[in-house]
Amino acid sequence: MHKFTALEKMAATKRGSTIAIAAADDPSILKAVKNAVDQQLASFLLYGDIDRLKRFMKEEGLSEDRITCIHASTADRAADMAIEAWKSDKADLLMKGIVSTDVLAGKILKDKSMIKSGSILSQLAIFDIPSYHKLLFLTDAGINIAPSIEVKKKILTNAVSVFYKMLHSAPKVAVLAATEKVNPAMPATTDAALLTVMQQRGQLEHCQIDGPLALDAALSAQSAATKKIDSAVAGDTDILLVPEIESGNMLYKSFTYAAGAVSASLLVGTKTPVILTSRADDSTSKYYAICFALAAASLA
Repeated sequence: MHKFTALEKMAATKRGSTIAIAAADDPSILKAVKNAVDQQLASFLLYGDIDRLKRFMKEEGLSEDRITCIHASTADRAADMAIEAWKSDKADLLMKGIVSTDVLAGKILKDKSMIKSGSILSQLAIFDIPSYHKLLFLTDAGINIAPSIEVKKKILTNAVSVFYKMLHSAPKVAVLAATEKVNPAMPATTDAALLTVMQQRGQLEHCQIDGPLALDAALSAQSAATKKIDSAVAGDTDILLVPEIESGNMLYKSFTYAAGAVSASLLVGTKTPVILTSRADDSTSKYYAICFALAAASLA
């Protein structure tokens, strides 16, 4: 997990933020909150069942320093209250607790006041994969089901914006497909080729794009060399752009369960990143998701 120490260092420069958590009454969330409070990274507004919140806080040895608990009778109500705190600037960031991503995203889309002008919602994950030489970003494995070329462009713009804010450099983007050859019968390859040309013509800024690339060529310099792929992106990718949600979801879970990766995930395209967590995430991933959001946010 040594690569994720960089996230903690970036998050530490954004101390003083307040995070509203929708449906926070869950032990793993409170463990992540404790870690963040111990590191003095942020203060928290916890929305959920007050009795459960108090019990879990006691179990974790959490005091009310930097933490405010607000009762909500249901997870849906907790989501409404946390979003309102975020919209009204009582909180700098919003975090998903034990409420579904569909519900939270639906509520944000219904109002749209917290979505950046001209942008869309997309999911962005970051991985510390032991076998890969640097942090790896993946998008979109959770929101957009079968994105068009125009939607892919916006998904990519969201991801590049976050990377650029965090690392102050232009990322290398691999647009994934099953092959490096452009085949009209495989839309993922034609979309990848178009996005590559768009970047070359200045329609996508602050990044370097190559595609279509198969996953092996994107992540392995040896594989790229064997395939005789001449590319600055191949084997040194920063961001993987997937063709659709199924491949993104499977790749995300493959990294986690087969490659031993630690991950963190955000909802981006919003005015400040929304911290996404899954019920299957442990407290470590949830803590690093908090760090990821702080590192990615432009906070006054």
